[in-house]
Amino acid sequence: METFVSIFTQLGVDSSLPYQFIILVVVFTAAHFIFLSKLQNVLEVREEKTVKLESSADETLEKVTSMQNEYKVKTDDASRVALKNSTEKKQKIVQKYTEEYKVAEKELNALVDNSRNEFGKEIKNNKDKYLAESESLSNSLVQKILQ
Repeated sequence: METFVSIFTQLGVDSSLPYQFIILVVVFTAAHFIFLSKLQNVLEVREEKTVKLESSADETLEKVTSMQNEYKVKTDDASRVALKNSTEKKQKIVQKYTEEYKVAEKELNALVDNSRNEFGKEIKNNKDKYLAESESLSNSLVQKILQ
């Protein structure tokens, strides 16, 4: 114990040490209630909000990712349905106009065949008529030449 006393006396410790210690404890206690407890509370709240926000951000990111996937699936389904509907409508329209085209083509072919047959008959009639006339004309020409 004498060593402690000698060390304290070398450091210049005197009888005011207990008073200084009491003042230090009072100032620390006052600072703790006035400043340090509020600072500790602010630090805890800040840490809690930061950690909460980080976990909240992770959850939000997961929600966004799942919503993106749902959106992609729904848009793919919608485009598939729209493509299917447009293809079906296109096929119906093509089929309708193809049938109308075939009917019109048959009518036109029948009209062309009838016209061709009538024209062929007319040509045949005119041919027979002109051949008969040519016979009489050739006879008259021969007669005129012989005279």
